[in-house]
Order: sequence, then C-alpha cells, then structure tokens
Amino acid sequence: MKFFRRALMVSSALAAAIPAASFAQDASEPLEEGDVIIVTGVSRATTKLESPSSVTAISPEQIERAAPRSTAELFRALPGIQVEPSSGDANTNLKVRGLPISSGGSRYVSFQEDGFASLLIGDTAFATADSFIRYDRTVGSVQSIRGGSASTAAHNAPGGIINLISKTGEEQGGQVAFTSGLNYESFRGDFEYGLPINETWSAHVGGFYRTGEGPRETFGANVEEGYQIKANVRGEFERGSVQFLFKRLDDTVPTYLPIPARFNGNGFEEVGVDFNDGTLFLNTTDFANRVDGVDAVNGDGFETELTSIGFVGEYDVLDWLNASVRHRSAFIEGNFASPFPANVFDDGVNGPSVEIVNFNTQLRDFDNRFTELALTGEFDLFAVKAGVSFDRQNINANWNFNQYYRRLDSSRTPFDQGDSVGGVLYGNPAFENCCTRDYDFEVDLVSPFVAVTGAVGALSWDISYRHNEYDVDGTFAEAAVQAPQDINGDGVIGQNEQAVNDFGPSRVANYDVNFDAWSAGLNYQVTDDIALFANYAEGGSVGSPDRITGSIDANGAIANSAGWNSVEQWEIGFKFSRRNMSFFATYFNADTSEAREFEVTTQTFIQNAFEAQGVELEGHYEHESGLGVRANATFTDSDITGSASGANIGNTPRRQADYLFNVSPYYNHERFTIGANIFGTDSVFVQDSNDLEFDSYTVTSLYASYDLTDSLRISADINNLFNNVGFTEGQEDSAAPGDFVRIRPINGRTASISVSYQF
Repeated sequence: MKFFRRALMVSSALAAAIPAASFAQDASEPLEEGDVIIVTGVSRATTKLESPSSVTAISPEQIERAAPRSTAELFRALPGIQVEPSSGDANTNLKVRGLPISSGGSRYVSFQEDGFASLLIGDTAFATADSFIRYDRTVGSVQSIRGGSASTAAHNAPGGIINLISKTGEEQGGQVAFTSGLNYESFRGDFEYGLPINETWSAHVGGFYRTGEGPRETFGANVEEGYQIKANVRGEFERGSVQFLFKRLDDTVPTYLPIPARFNGNGFEEVGVDFNDGTLFLNTTDFANRVDGVDAVNGDGFETELTSIGFVGEYDVLDWLNASVRHRSAFIEGNFASPFPANVFDDGVNGPSVEIVNFNTQLRDFDNRFTELALTGEFDLFAVKAGVSFDRQNINANWNFNQYYRRLDSSRTPFDQGDSVGGVLYGNPAFENCCTRDYDFEVDLVSPFVAVTGAVGALSWDISYRHNEYDVDGTFAEAAVQAPQDINGDGVIGQNEQAVNDFGPSRVANYDVNFDAWSAGLNYQVTDDIALFANYAEGGSVGSPDRITGSIDANGAIANSAGWNSVEQWEIGFKFSRRNMSFFATYFNADTSEAREFEVTTQTFIQNAFEAQGVELEGHYEHESGLGVRANATFTDSDITGSASGANIGNTPRRQADYLFNVSPYYNHERFTIGANIFGTDSVFVQDSNDLEFDSYTVTSLYASYDLTDSLRISADINNLFNNVGFTEGQEDSAAPGDFVRIRPINGRTASISVSYQF
C-alpha cells in the first residue's frame, strides 16, 4: 500500500538522521527522552518508554524553535496530529490518525490545561475547544497521548489528549518578553515568575497582553486585543499535596474563514483577496437580534471571556491507599463574528463580487465544571484506581447572520442587490434564512471508571473502563421568523429591514446518551532502552446537541445510537531511547461510525463510517556539538466505509492527508541557537466526493536567538520563509475551469522579533 512505501522511505530517513553514533558522555548517565514523566491520559504517572500507549512530550524550547503563530500551529510538533492552522488562534479543525473532521472542531481529541478539559464537548459550532486555550510562557510542557487509554482517561477523547501543563514554581525566577511583528502589525508582552515560598509551598504566575492587526489584513482594525493571567499555588506535604489553579482570559483574536478564488483547471487563482494575507473582514457594525434585545457587534473576531478556578488534592489515607479530588469551574462567554462567502459571482459589469453571510454568534453561557473523586490502591504487583466524575457543560448560544454584498476590489466597495441598502441586508436568504437560532442546553455527565495497572519484571500493563451517562436538557429554536423591524435603531424601517430574522418557536430537548469505553495495553521492555507495546481500545464521543437537533423528535427524545460517535482502534509499536537519541514507530488501525450531525457551512447533515490505518514515526538525535534534529511523520490510509446516502463509499475522507511530516534541525551553541522547522502535508481531497483536490505544500520556518548577557536574549523567527501557498478547507465538491470556489489558505510569510529578560 502507498502509505507503507512512504513509511519505509521516511523511517529510513529518520534512521539515518538518528545514527548509532558514539557518545561523548558515559553510558551510565540517565536516559533523557524515555525518562520523561507522562501524566496525561494515564491513571498513574509513567515514563515514555514504559507506557503501553503512544505518548509525546515537548518542551517550551522545542515549541519556540517551531515559531508558531497560534496555539494550533504548535500542535504540528506532535506526531499523528493533523491540524488545520489556517483559522488563527481560535476555531481550529484538528484530527488524529485518520479520525475524520466531519463538522469542524475536534470531535475526538480533548484539549486540556493541567488535566482539565477546556470544554466537555469539543466540536460545538462556533465554540470549538481550542478557542478557550492560549499558549504562553507559563506552560512547562505540552503532552499528548494518541489512542489507547485516552478513551477512558478523558471524555470525548478516543483519538487522543493534548494537555498544556503549567509551571509550578519550585525554582525561583522568571522572565519578561516583548514580541513585535516585523512585516505585520502585532505586539505582545509576556511574563512569568515562580517562587518557592517555603519547603512546603510554591507559586507561579504569568500571562500575556497583546494588541495588533494580526498576520492578515483587517482593514486597520486591531483584531488581536486582550490578555491572559494564570496562577497556581502548590503545597507538598508528608502524606499528600494540594494545588490551586486560577486563569483569566479576556482576548479577541481574528478567526479566518474561507475566501473567494477561481479554479483554473490545475489549481487556484486569487480573486480580489490575497492568499497570503487577505481576508473578507468587514470591520463594520453588525446589528443582530439577541434573546435579551437588539445588540450590535463592532468589527470581526472571536471574543472570549473566561474565568476559571481549580483545585487538585491528594492524600495518603493509608500506606497503600490514596484519595484524590479534582475540581475546576469555568465561567465562559464570548462572540464569534467573521464573514463567510456564501456566493461568489461576476455580474458582467463590475467584475467579481461576493455575497457574504456574516457569521455572528453570541456565546451567552458556556460555563462548565469538572469534578473527579478517586481512590487508588497500591499492591505488590498492581495498582487499582477507581472513581467517578461529575461534569456539566452549558451550551447557550444565539446565531444571528446578516448578509452583505461587496465588490472584490481593494476597497471592498458595497453594492446593492435585491432589497439590500448600502450593501447590507438584515437577514440571510443565501442560507434560506436558516441562521437566526437560539440554543440553551445543559449537558450533565456522570462517569464511573476503573483502571488497573501493573508490572511483572519487564512486562507492564494497564486495563481501564469508563461508563458515560450523558443527560441533555434544554430548548432550541431553529426556524427563524421574518418580520419588519427597525434593527439598526435609526427610527426608520428601511427597505432592508422588511424581513428581519427573529427567533421562532422553541422546542424541547430531553434525552440521554449512554455508552462504554475501555482499553487494554501491554508494554515489554526488551532492554534498558528498547520496548515493544500494543493496545486495544473502544470508546466514542457524544454529539454536540446543536449538531444533532435534526434527530430530536417532538417530545425532545432521541435514539441513543443517534447521539454519539463510536471509535474502535488498536496499535502496536516500537520504542528506542538512549540519552541523546530516540526513535518511536507505531502502527495504528481505527474504525469510526458517526451519528447524523449538521454542518453549518454546507447546510447539510453528514453521517459516515470510516476505516483508517497507518504508521506514526517520531525521532530525535542531538550530537555532543549541539547539532540536533527532531522529526515526526504520519502516514495514513483512510477510507469511507459507509454513508447515509450510500454515496462516496470507498473514497478518501475529505481533507485527509496520506502523509504529514515535521522536521526540526537545530544547533545549540554556548550563547546562541539557530534552527528550522519544516512542515509538509500531502495533497487532500476537498470533499468526500474526491472530485476537487488541494495540492501538497511545505512550510519552512526559521528561528534564531542570541544571549546578549546571561539574562538578556534577543530572538527572531520567520514563519513560512518561502511564502508558500497552501489550502486546508474548501466548500465546493467539484469545479470546472473558470468556476469560483471558496477556500481557506494558510498564512504567508511573517517575521517577528523578541527580547526577553530572565531574572
């Protein structure tokens, strides 16, 4: 098969990059890569070499070398993860190991901070889980687990977990840093400081503030505007520990949607919007009905306001029995505002034009809370952890979409079409006035679990089980009512206000979704630096209520199987780790069966089944001279095995790459570091029909830093050095030469400079 041929080629290349060279240091010194402590997706801490799952940990230094422009971009350093980093710092689509992107977001991956999920459900429309996480210098490590016990260690995470772990201040010191874009308008200040208060307590605090336009043109508006503050206090006692967590995020970031283009038969051409740095942003005041009255949203972007508090405590009740409690409450609201090209056309007089539906969604209440109570018993040959989690997620959102008409010229000149006035129509007939909606759901989860881990000699193993009982209650209104209304408050009901969308009658949702998840894994350590592992897992994710309302009957009920997506997977792998070199290889296989769910941008219901298999490779080598390389590659062969309509069976799922790779060579000197990050992806089909294709692309980024003094450092990076063009998402199934299409490009070349001071 094609992915096996490619896997063989890259594994040979990785093996060449990580040779069995002589070592400068004594071989008795501790391991490095294999000794990394893994706390993500496991019932008790383990090492990378001993874990019976595929796990990865990356340090802030590795992330810095990757020169990411968003939190999503840093995830490209993780093997098995296919991220579409074209949307900015929110609303990212992400998949793992061929598990599909069916309706946007991250349906099968849990985004976490310090072990707490950002949201219970990761693919709610206009509120994806990554939108409430920002990477900054308070993060001490990013850990990821793919497959295996991820199915039972977290909710809605059969594909994996990505966890940002905060620094805790055991070592005194900190830093301040200032970063400025060189060829784009962006300024950011970061700080972090850790302090051991005494022998028992330590504390850490940090965050950032930023302002600017961002890497794409926003017509003079500062779409990046906001701050984050994170703090934690930790106490270590003779028989236990406690940690208190706090986070405040008040941040607005651009969220980029597709832009118009033209298909020329072989590729895509620009139509009024630059692929590298253009947008359709309106920078206008958008008036929209809200449940609590008419409101106005100024400009574009994703606004997030989040305050969270958390507590983690452990206590050794007996020498062999430990009790733990984990709780976090988050209070979340925000607004999603971004233009979507509903229709692109040429009127024969003024040239190419675009009919824009402005996605304007108010996140009124997305509060959540996570609570876990557990007991862990340690015995001679094994340990048992048993507990229960009680979780809740509110999903209270108002959709209010209006329509705008713009010429595709440099000024985005408005023009009138139909009943619009000044290029504005208060309604969205392009989407059949679908999208004045009100969702008010409360999702409660009770989830008992048990995990048994043990070891006999060189053989370690784990078995885990989790039962998921979801209870969904609430109301939803999806059928908009059109009526005359002075929506903009100017005292006149104008021509474009004769059929303003308002909320229609509400319906009730009251249903349960129950399913089980379990996993079993083995790891055999052949030598001190070589291990073999295998695992099998079954699990799933609950469907976001706003996407499955089409399956809710008049009484608010739903067939249980219609409310969740099931995943069955297994993997086998090889691990090698010896001080300054490592190599990991994993074969994976997964079957996915999805519930019928709604996609906003295509206005369709999607229900498919998939099969994926592939190889995941990861390696690292560092010579005594300071020259090193990190690399990973994923090869996936994925097929659609079923669909509600019977169409597209046997095709490759949309936007599924056959291969991904990330290679990061670097050189560490006494006073400076230089490095590169080369990311590449194979071509992908735009939709499941496999009629239209995006070409493969490669992004090369450079990074350099120099220590002016022992405390003062200057750094610079260039992301997408060669200004390569690539596309991640499209709306059309097919296109003939000359047809207009709507596609989402990656960012072009951007350069920034940073100055940091450590103390």
